[in-house]
Amino acid sequence: MALLIVLLALGLVQLWGSGAPLHRDGWFRWWHGQLDKIELLHKDAGLMLAACVLPPVLFSAVLMVLAEALLGGLGSLLMGVPLLLYCLGRGNFSEILSNYLRNWYKGDLAAAREAAAPLMKELHEEPADSRHLHEQVFRGAAYCAFERLFAVLFWFFLLGIPGAVLFRLSALYAELSRGGNGGAAAERWLWLLEWLPVRVMGFSFAIVGNFVGCYRAWRQCLTCRERDTDEVLETYLEGALGGIDASECSAGAEVAEGQRICGAQLEGLQALLSRSLLLWITVMALAVLFGF
Repeated sequence: MALLIVLLALGLVQLWGSGAPLHRDGWFRWWHGQLDKIELLHKDAGLMLAACVLPPVLFSAVLMVLAEALLGGLGSLLMGVPLLLYCLGRGNFSEILSNYLRNWYKGDLAAAREAAAPLMKELHEEPADSRHLHEQVFRGAAYCAFERLFAVLFWFFLLGIPGAVLFRLSALYAELSRGGNGGAAAERWLWLLEWLPVRVMGFSFAIVGNFVGCYRAWRQCLTCRERDTDEVLETYLEGALGGIDASECSAGAEVAEGQRICGAQLEGLQALLSRSLLLWITVMALAVLFGF
């Protein structure tokens, strides 16, 4: 049933471009605001985080149990698909990256920067030049793909719908708390939730990409406790995409070689992500087939 939920959810994402019809976070912002008015919670960052995230996670678990008890597998499917869609990342990743590349190939850096803004919401440093902009977009795109899909699927595979809800609400909470009271605790908690899935993702990069280069990077970062998730991802990708050159860019010879190399890197990232997703689904299908 878990595999069917994933396939249906991903099919709807392909149809809609994202899970946008179900991405309604106003309730969580209201919930966060109400809890923040309680003095005891406002003063204790850890308690505030737990009070804000855990009740909805437990509620999602109760919903799944009730749906299965009332309707069996059909109930799990009818409840699980919308909840998983809600947990997937916000925004149309492919469309954002395509708009960025279109403007990048034209040499319109201002428009490219504006198109890539959703990928760089974590980065407050203004890019000094086109190369710096590309580095920021590459890192932001890698993290966005991981946060919006792979981390959610990892926790779904491990803990079911409550695990996926736990990750998405933790990410939303970190975004709401950034720069304010409890922001550091929220970021640390999110980093802990990302620590294991990003390493699983890195190993999958090694399998579907340049194994030697990525595996070396994977071993180097395996027990690292200092680097942020986006830095670890960037290291993995540099190893997995080693050897990409301008000839692999789809833009054609009319684009400057420097832009074609940068474009080829992002196009290689998209292809690597697609192969990694296929690998994850294949592993899950095998696990279901052999009864794990």
